[in-house]
Amino acid sequence: MHEAKILIVDDTKANLVALQVLLKPVDANILTAESGEQALLAAEQNEDHIALILLDVQMPVMDGFEVARLLNENERTRSIPIIFITATQDDGQIEKAYLSGAVDYIEKPIRKTALISKVLVFLDLWSLRHGLELEVEQRRAAEHRVEHLATHDPLTNLSNRRGLYEELSELIYRSRRYNFSSAVIYVDLDGFKHVNDHFGHEAGDKLLTQVADNFRGIVRQTDSVARIGGDEFIVLLTDIDSETTLITKIEKLLTEASRPLDFKGHNITVGASIGIALYPDHGDDVETLLHHADQAMYQAKNQGKNTFRFFTEDINIKAHRQRELQDNLRKALPNDEFTVFFQPIVDAKTGQVVSAEALLRWESAKLGQVFPDEFIPAAESAGLIPELGCWVLKKAIETGAHWNQQFGIGLRIAVNASSIQFRNNLLFETIKEQIETHAWNPDLLEVEITEGLLLDDSPEVNTYIDEISNCGVRLSVDDFGTGFSALSYLKNYPVNTVKIDRSFIMDLPGDKENAVLVQAIIAMAQGLRLEVIAEGVETAEQWEYLKSLNCDFVQGYFFGKPMPRAEFEDYLVAQLEKPIQAQS
Repeated sequence: MHEAKILIVDDTKANLVALQVLLKPVDANILTAESGEQALLAAEQNEDHIALILLDVQMPVMDGFEVARLLNENERTRSIPIIFITATQDDGQIEKAYLSGAVDYIEKPIRKTALISKVLVFLDLWSLRHGLELEVEQRRAAEHRVEHLATHDPLTNLSNRRGLYEELSELIYRSRRYNFSSAVIYVDLDGFKHVNDHFGHEAGDKLLTQVADNFRGIVRQTDSVARIGGDEFIVLLTDIDSETTLITKIEKLLTEASRPLDFKGHNITVGASIGIALYPDHGDDVETLLHHADQAMYQAKNQGKNTFRFFTEDINIKAHRQRELQDNLRKALPNDEFTVFFQPIVDAKTGQVVSAEALLRWESAKLGQVFPDEFIPAAESAGLIPELGCWVLKKAIETGAHWNQQFGIGLRIAVNASSIQFRNNLLFETIKEQIETHAWNPDLLEVEITEGLLLDDSPEVNTYIDEISNCGVRLSVDDFGTGFSALSYLKNYPVNTVKIDRSFIMDLPGDKENAVLVQAIIAMAQGLRLEVIAEGVETAEQWEYLKSLNCDFVQGYFFGKPMPRAEFEDYLVAQLEKPIQAQS
């Protein structure tokens, strides 16, 4: 709290000294002024500290009444109480003192008791007033802090979602009023989860802070940056003068997002997928602009990441279709709309079926037949893959157990597993449960994983891969050659089989480049003691060529398309009755 002061104004030094002596018992600093001019100056310089002015009436040049009037007219000094010190008892003079702004008066000769009593009253009032002012100030500061916390991200000090809504509303208002274009830029960091998993949340937090600082450094004061989720940022750009300028800014955002972070000797780098919606072209309200920028961002992510896409109506149509698929997918399992088809995998040398790949099919009551390349991505984004994957696994093993018992064979069943299913133990627990329920030989179950899963290398993924392998279940890498892995990765995982993607098979044997690649994959895989399945075989010529390369197994329409259970059962019967083809 400020220290209280008392200003004594008198043109006679002896009077100033006498009053200071009388006020020695009072806990306040004493200021003195020998003229009206000095008094006005001292009052302005110490406005927050002065609890009381003791003002002599009779002074040359500027008397006490004039000083009081000027103090009262000044907004900065108006609230300082004034007690006149006067030798007169004239009622007119006393009334004039009150009219000029005084709150009390003391007659000369001054009685010490009366003086101190009145001074203490005003000191108490001053203390009370300043205490209340301090409390109000502290409350306002606390309210400001609460409001700041409510609208800002505590890690980066950027606006949060609530703050963004306020800023975007203001941006739309200004854009509409001054007739200029603005951009809503949705930035999602690629690979951020990998940073948290491998280096811990401290590294993740430092990376987010660095990205926030980098983004702040490249936008103007009229623009703004917000963090609305774990690794999601929004950049608002106002008054865009050209598409070239906007694209340059977006490219800077991509560069700054991928700037390496030096963390405890590690060079950590991520990328970014960016979606852009423009006002007024792509929306004229907060929700629409954010939604369209979000859709464009996902399009960028689907196009290979670390790039940007502008919102288009085509994206909007796809987004509405995705939402329609997700709504109907949530009803499909309880409504029994899914079935499992089976496609044969045969021994490349004999042509005899050795296993069957279980494939999910959906006949929607509302949408009709929906193909897997459309509904699987929708199921992934809706979080339905773990449940659907386990349902397929149960149906596939149940069916395989029935066939093996009925025909006395050892048909292997292959099921696809998404990388999402390796984020928890549901898949592993379901596998164990089905093996026990159907007394299933684990070696007759093959779980197909993607190349991308091998690159994840997170502890939880490695744990579940090992657990599945340790219980005797086989692992195969599906669509091999289309991802980013190399055969060297395979030796670090308990993989049994690689499946060469159909894109390498379809033009064999005429496509010389693919022929060399396929020959190399088969030779290297078998050198690592892995079995090889070639997908997409559609002609006898392709089959013969793969046999000549000593490929282990083949799969494709030449041997059988995916079939429902009853049709595949007939296929099995025909296979069992067919004599084994002589090896060539």
